[in-house]
Amino acid sequence: MTTSKNTAHWTLEALAQAGVKHIVFSPGSRNAPLIIAAEALGTFEMMVLGDERSAAFHALGRSQVTEAPVAICCTSGSALANYYPAVLEAYYAHVPLIVLSADRPEERINKGEGQTCVQREFYEPHVAASVQLHEEDCYEQVQAALQYALQAMHFEMRPIHLNMAFDEPLYEQGEAPKSIQLNSPDDIVTKYGLPMSPNFPLLEGAESVAVIAGQLSPKDSQAVRAVLEAEVNWTLFADPMSGVLDHRSAVRLEEIMHHRPKAIISIGGQWINKKPKQYLRSLGIDHHIHLDRFQCWDVLDAEVEHLRVGPDYLVNFAKASQFIQAPKKNTIVPDLPWSDGAAFQMIVESLGTDTVLHLGNSSIARYFNYFPNPVRLYGNRGVSGIDGSLSTAIGAALADPGCAHAVILGDQSFLYDHNGLYAPELPQNLRIYVLNNGVGGIFDWLSGTAKTGSEARRVFANAQDVDFAGLSAAFGVVYKEVSTKEALEQALGEVNGIELVNCKTNQNFNLKVFKMLQDGIS
Repeated sequence: MTTSKNTAHWTLEALAQAGVKHIVFSPGSRNAPLIIAAEALGTFEMMVLGDERSAAFHALGRSQVTEAPVAICCTSGSALANYYPAVLEAYYAHVPLIVLSADRPEERINKGEGQTCVQREFYEPHVAASVQLHEEDCYEQVQAALQYALQAMHFEMRPIHLNMAFDEPLYEQGEAPKSIQLNSPDDIVTKYGLPMSPNFPLLEGAESVAVIAGQLSPKDSQAVRAVLEAEVNWTLFADPMSGVLDHRSAVRLEEIMHHRPKAIISIGGQWINKKPKQYLRSLGIDHHIHLDRFQCWDVLDAEVEHLRVGPDYLVNFAKASQFIQAPKKNTIVPDLPWSDGAAFQMIVESLGTDTVLHLGNSSIARYFNYFPNPVRLYGNRGVSGIDGSLSTAIGAALADPGCAHAVILGDQSFLYDHNGLYAPELPQNLRIYVLNNGVGGIFDWLSGTAKTGSEARRVFANAQDVDFAGLSAAFGVVYKEVSTKEALEQALGEVNGIELVNCKTNQNFNLKVFKMLQDGIS
């Protein structure tokens, strides 16, 4: 027996054919046909998370580490709006999320029905495809719509939205209808066609070429490492989130400001630091080639040429003579006193190379510039600020139980997403480290905030004094609080399943220590 809504049953069958193994549900009534169909098929791991915003980021983390599409399913009304932050991140980070949102029939929209809003094409333009399905749609209509949406997801590696209108009754069951059959995406020619011939005509005659890496997935980081191991004749200018900054042939991206390249080859996603972007734009560079299977960042406003190849193609230029070489500096890291910087250094240096590290945004990701480590590195840098970092790490750790996971967050990021702990199951292979200075510390790194008034600075700081111990106890998480290097060292040596280690620091002192870091490494 399955749901009497054939559209729901066919949709779940199609997801199974598309390789979906996990569906994260949030409770509701309108999505009951989808829940019933998923249970009847018996091919999915079905999870339930009550907070839709957290549930979507949880699914994002699962998709990142498994490299497979993950579905999220909610009821009608404002529920799907809570998915939007994760949909945005998935769109820009190329993560294949599948949003299943239940809806009322179109004739009941905007007629005073409870928990109802306009849901058709809700996530445009931030999905690869939007599909509207009705319970009365015939087999051929559903088949064509799902084929289109899943094909778009496959080729763009971006989220898709399947909005499904159901009328009452919602819980009726019956015999399964004729099974739906979709073509394999591999049987269909991609709309992009074949990759362009990578002969790099724009580089002919360029006196100096710089190679830059933005954020990379762990898989692409390993591909780049393999290229660098080929003993390249050039230097890779690397963002900390590239995951390769520790390599002997890589230097911090900021080092490019000591050179005047005539052309740029870039790989990966966004760059954290604004200054290199602004500097390169000021040079008026007009030769920019970006290597990426999916997306292209015209970060230099220079008529970028997009070649749809992976970063491993750089090996063809291993011995290029006109590419910039920059010596790897012998960095001297001072013996840091207790601070955010010292805590970050100790945590990262304690990790094994097989550890999966998740970094929050703002100052957290920037600290990795000074203490890079060859770990599997993840961070929500597609478009997120502090949103969803904890939920993403929890989802990833649950989907990857054979590896140790660690997440480092600022106090603001942790508090904003602490509902990630509101789950029936938490990963025992995850340690949560919070650098808790009591304020939004990143704003103290920005010179402009010092020129503002006291009220404005109070808003930027968003000071908090939350009882982290009580919060941890509420979710059944082991809690440790440290305020010295000795205490953190002891905590790092003790592993007791999922833990929250609250590193209490002083923000005024953090700024002095950060200046020490800059002076010692610059």
